[in-house]
Amino acid sequence: MNAVRLILRLVFFAQLLAGAGLLGWYLWAGLTAPDDAFPGPWEMYMGAGIAGAVLLLTAFPMGMTASSLKGLGGARAMAAAPLAVGTVTDWRRTGLTVNDAPQIAITLDVETPEGYRFRGVAKELLDPAEVGLLEPGAVLPVRYRPDRPGVVAIDRSGDQAAAQAAFDAVMLRAGLTTPRALEIAAHGIAAQGVITEVRPTGNLVGGNPEMDVEVAVTRPEGGVFHTRTVKQLPARLSTSLQVGRVVTVHYLPGQEDEITLQTPANPGVH
Repeated sequence: MNAVRLILRLVFFAQLLAGAGLLGWYLWAGLTAPDDAFPGPWEMYMGAGIAGAVLLLTAFPMGMTASSLKGLGGARAMAAAPLAVGTVTDWRRTGLTVNDAPQIAITLDVETPEGYRFRGVAKELLDPAEVGLLEPGAVLPVRYRPDRPGVVAIDRSGDQAAAQAAFDAVMLRAGLTTPRALEIAAHGIAAQGVITEVRPTGNLVGGNPEMDVEVAVTRPEGGVFHTRTVKQLPARLSTSLQVGRVVTVHYLPGQEDEITLQTPANPGVH
């Protein structure tokens, strides 16, 4: 795709130079010719003037197309770039469509595992169903270029472990999880739980509400136990802690009084 974009840019500049040259020469010839010249240069060289104007007018759509192709297939070009977490703030169609898939320019607030934050734009070809998931606040794994701030691409590698590690690092830095909770999530027993009670503690962590949650957990081998945990969540994820909601929990063997809740980054996506 970069080769196609390069060709389009070369054609754009060639048309721009040729069009400007022809139109400039036509104007120069008309303005500098003697008043009694016959036939007048305005009529004699009108073809050159028209050709120059046409080249200029068609050059700009070519340049816009080349600009739209910037970032197309960026996930492949940036496959080795580091991972970060991007939160969607806005999106728009660029006007480019490839095989009925529109290109979308997605604006994201990006945070790296090291705590570096910046605003980025990813240009992606998306299916119409994927476009419907781009709600403000949606969290996506992204690849970014440290040497080119703002250049990002949605990560499509499918490396869930790497994406989770980046997300965990961001949550840990924000105070929304703890090293102990991450340890339990990584090494604990996975089980199904049902939220039976949710009560705000009145505390805020980084502007996010802290909730006291009671869960009825079904052990994989059978039997149910009840326990409580304190969970901090961004306000947009508050629907993840509704009474009656089925959640995945983790706990260490013999330590059923301490669990972690696995909540989705985007609760509206299943």
